[in-house]
Amino acid sequence: MTNYRLSLTAAAVLLTGACHAAETPAASTAAPAATTAPRWVQAPGSSLTFTFDQAGAASKGTFRQFSTELVYDEKSLATGRLDVQVQIASIDTQDQERNDMLVGADLFDAKKFPTAQYVAGSFARNAAGGLEAVGKLTLRGVTRDLRIPLKIVPTTGGLELSGAAAIKRLDYGVGQGDWQSTEGVADEVKIQYKVMLSRAK
Repeated sequence: MTNYRLSLTAAAVLLTGACHAAETPAASTAAPAATTAPRWVQAPGSSLTFTFDQAGAASKGTFRQFSTELVYDEKSLATGRLDVQVQIASIDTQDQERNDMLVGADLFDAKKFPTAQYVAGSFARNAAGGLEAVGKLTLRGVTRDLRIPLKIVPTTGGLELSGAAAIKRLDYGVGQGDWQSTEGVADEVKIQYKVMLSRAK
């Protein structure tokens, strides 16, 4: 009888210990939160230009006022972000009459749509291994998907972001009435960008 009671007591102790072990939370094995990617903002020396074909000749313009914000970590491209905002009324083609025409209601309609915006919520590598921003362009109230190539290199004061892309103006309604015709102004517009960036404080 004594041995039987000892056996029951031992079994109860082992069972109780096992239950306590099961109830004790395991040590956390979750990886620490990822470090926030650096944020960069536009610095002096940046340019945003465009080239279009008018009456068979290449014409060039620039936007004098725009802002850029970049969140970028080359080791975590999917968490990056690019936000560019352009003031349409700052357009300059070295010809005031043409400037006025471009910001008018039949083309950019700057009074109704004063700002164009490009927002990318991630970056990716293309087939050639180059970097692309994966985002959307909103122009004249129309938003469309747009992937743009980027080259990001370090500079003495921060980063330089550069590249070129082509869009079709009519996809965004830039061309109403007679301006829907591509005989005078071609549909394709080439955009060139070179943005100097400094680390945000």
